[in-house]
Amino acid sequence: MVTMREVSVDDATTVTQMVAALLAELGAGQAQAGLDTQLVANLLAMKQRVYGFLAFTEERPVGIIMVSESAALFARGTYGIITELYVVPDQRSSGVAMHLIEAAVGLGTEKGWGQLEVGAPRQPMWSRSPNSALYLKAGFAEIGPRLRLPLHGLAIASQRAQGNPAGDPRLDPRRQRARYRRVSDSSAAGLHERRFAGARLTRDEVCDASS
Repeated sequence: MVTMREVSVDDATTVTQMVAALLAELGAGQAQAGLDTQLVANLLAMKQRVYGFLAFTEERPVGIIMVSESAALFARGTYGIITELYVVPDQRSSGVAMHLIEAAVGLGTEKGWGQLEVGAPRQPMWSRSPNSALYLKAGFAEIGPRLRLPLHGLAIASQRAQGNPAGDPRLDPRRQRARYRRVSDSSAAGLHERRFAGARLTRDEVCDASS
């Protein structure tokens, strides 16, 4: 029999282990950096934005679903995003995943969310994944690919690029424009000084010629 309960900060170790296993599967066994128990505990403490449910058979945790609240005009307000869904291998195809999705749907209904979304793995992984049939069976509809821009990487690249020429494509566009303005202003100032010096020289030559 499967039982469910909401996750809490006290479940940080269990959540870390399960999500790490999920990420390892999605990454073909590659190690996932940056996921530790303290990070998970910090996220679980964000009780007004981050939610989750653990599934148990007897007292053994066998599955987890994590959901975050977001807001958008297209959703006409707040909506939920399933960020992680994982079931231990020996309990798959036993209804655990559907119980977890139903728990997320119940949470969204209680919160008044307009909809519930989930990000699918990259194609063709999505078409081969049993989750594709699971989500479609649960009533989800495909809405197309999602794109991602990792902001942490951009911040690091921008910091490293501060000493590079103004045309370096790694620079933030606003930083490029600001640097371009500084270069343009300095060039304009230099041109103005040269023109002024030329005009002064011409006047001096005229005075010399008149004397």
